[in-house]
Amino acid sequence: MTKAGTVKKRNSAIEIWRFVIAVAIIGFHIGFIIANTCNGSNGYYMDSSNWFFGSSEVLWIFTITAGFFMVSHFKKRAKDKDYNSKSASSRAWAYTWSRIKALIPVLIIGYILGVLICTSFYYPDYNFQQVCTMVVNSFWEFLGFHAAGLRSAGNEFFNLNGPLWFISAIIIVGYFLYWGLCKNEDFMSGIIAPFTFIFLGGWWCFTGTRASQTAWSTIGAQTASTNGTGGAATDTTAILGFNNGLLFVLMGMLAGIVLYYLINRIKDHKFTSAGQWGLTLLYLICGVLLLWYTIYPATWFNLERWTVALLCIVVIGLTLLNKDKITGLLNHEKVNDFFSYLGSISLHIYMLHYPVAIFVLKLLGPNSATSSYSFWTVFIPTVILTIIFSMILKSVMEMIEESRQLEKAEELEEKKKSKAKA
Repeated sequence: MTKAGTVKKRNSAIEIWRFVIAVAIIGFHIGFIIANTCNGSNGYYMDSSNWFFGSSEVLWIFTITAGFFMVSHFKKRAKDKDYNSKSASSRAWAYTWSRIKALIPVLIIGYILGVLICTSFYYPDYNFQQVCTMVVNSFWEFLGFHAAGLRSAGNEFFNLNGPLWFISAIIIVGYFLYWGLCKNEDFMSGIIAPFTFIFLGGWWCFTGTRASQTAWSTIGAQTASTNGTGGAATDTTAILGFNNGLLFVLMGMLAGIVLYYLINRIKDHKFTSAGQWGLTLLYLICGVLLLWYTIYPATWFNLERWTVALLCIVVIGLTLLNKDKITGLLNHEKVNDFFSYLGSISLHIYMLHYPVAIFVLKLLGPNSATSSYSFWTVFIPTVILTIIFSMILKSVMEMIEESRQLEKAEELEEKKKSKAKA
């Protein structure tokens, strides 16, 4: 609640973008990752599809907004003298823990669902002892730490809920960036963020790897295992390397940091009507290109990755600036609550959809090459079930949080009464 007693509205235009990408990534995992494992070896056949294939690159939108709102959090806390008296590492850990604490319930459920549902799909011959061995050896992957290379040597758990890498990458990178802001905001935002963003952007374009690969890759060189879905490092492994998944997230969050200061500089500028329509036209062109690439990237524009990254920056930048007609329409009070709600479950959707997709396949049952499942047969029920499950989980988490807040309020009231009596 604000001082005026009204609820501060969220930027629902950002939230709807996050929701769209979360749903699109379901299509990428079903049509490409999961479909390629349904080759009959496990009794399932499924047609592969490039629908929503571009969402693996447009996932960058989440990282840009994560970087932007991280700086926003830092600037708000910068006004607190007690908070600023703490060390940079202490503040960075406090910020990191707040992110983890908010995601822990969903991460736990995503972990459990991965073990219960996906194990029987990918490893149907495993007995109880083998499953326990896999879970223990893959404990680092509980938070998706395979993004940092902390993966089981057998690579098994990566198949159970591999998408969790993205969440942990944001948490890991966020700690170091927040520490940098606390230590020296001007140096971090003026030199480190823009320089590293440009440097890594060039590396990313020239290496030829996919943006969100989570296999080991290095600056200027790669291992023999480049697809992130299995295999082992060989003699070609470079001595010094850094995980590509972390670099992908790092670039996006650095872009969000730079974007924060750019938007903060021009947010109070009064755009003329012509200027607003110019921004609207730019938003429309970039938004349509981005959506087309997300849904079906095989287009005659042949958009390259850096072009897609630039489109993400422009669209998110204009959305956060909130000066064009399209953003204004998406932020209209009549749709604000609805779009904001959809955005609020986007991370739930992302963390839960993979085991739900496997669950749908298991419900459909094993088939043959002549009766292979189409993309839409699996995609549509997965989206519906994941959204329903995410809505239920969000409601439960909110009830638990409200109960905790009520208990804290009651404890505080009791302390006040005790002091008054004393």
